[in-house]
Amino acid sequence: MKILVTGASGQLGQEFQNNVSKSKDDFYFTDEKELDITKKKEILNYVTIYKIELIINCAAYTDVNGSETNKNQAIKVNSGAIKNLVEICEEKKIKMIHFSTDYVYNSDNLSPINEESNINPINYYGISKREGEKIIEKSSSDSIIIRTSWLYSMYGNNFVKTMIKKGENQEKIYVINDQFGCPTYSKDLVDCTLNIIVSNKLNYYKVYNFSNEGYTNWYDFTKKIFELKKINCPIIPVSSDKYMSIANRPKYCITDKSRIKDIFNINIRKWDEALEEFIINYK
Repeated sequence: MKILVTGASGQLGQEFQNNVSKSKDDFYFTDEKELDITKKKEILNYVTIYKIELIINCAAYTDVNGSETNKNQAIKVNSGAIKNLVEICEEKKIKMIHFSTDYVYNSDNLSPINEESNINPINYYGISKREGEKIIEKSSSDSIIIRTSWLYSMYGNNFVKTMIKKGENQEKIYVINDQFGCPTYSKDLVDCTLNIIVSNKLNYYKVYNFSNEGYTNWYDFTKKIFELKKINCPIIPVSSDKYMSIANRPKYCITDKSRIKDIFNINIRKWDEALEEFIINYK
């Protein structure tokens, strides 16, 4: 199968590039410079020339605070570009796997959230991603959405790398302790996605949750990072109302992964086990 991966310079796209060597499929990796998915003609030309059969869309506008001040760009990339991809997938009979976010949810407790419940984004990043989801949900093509959360990897900027850098360079750090969610090691997300491709079951459900199992808060997440990395920097817990941020964040996003595990017969390891592997390999 000929597979296009968009957003290949981002942390998830780079994770795909480093984990598909054993695949029997042919992968084509593009970033914004090579393929601007906000321009439909560019996408159409590319998929036609390379005879693309499946698109893995890792491209997104992911700046949560920036989405509040740059709403046009957020909606252009996270919704407008999705409309382009969906229309071409329908026209050319191309399948698609699209990545979304737990920020489309907003719960008021620690109960696990399934794919149909608590859809109520409270920041513009979540709103723009939800608008893109709606387009895919209405599509007649074999396309699915994977909602992930608290993503980290060896590549780009992410919470884990930022905390390690701060812990190694600051006398103390302040971390929010009242926002709960599910960390996701990007390698595990890529492995799951490759299993989905092999399963050829893109026509069962439109939406799936994926993260590592279990949940934590940012403060306890940081404590575990420092424990595994043997960083001695003191961590001071603070509540989110004391932390100045342009965008609101949901306090509870504990996602239920039952659907993706059942349909694709996959096992998902706990978040702290995945983090330990990451720390061992982190340079």
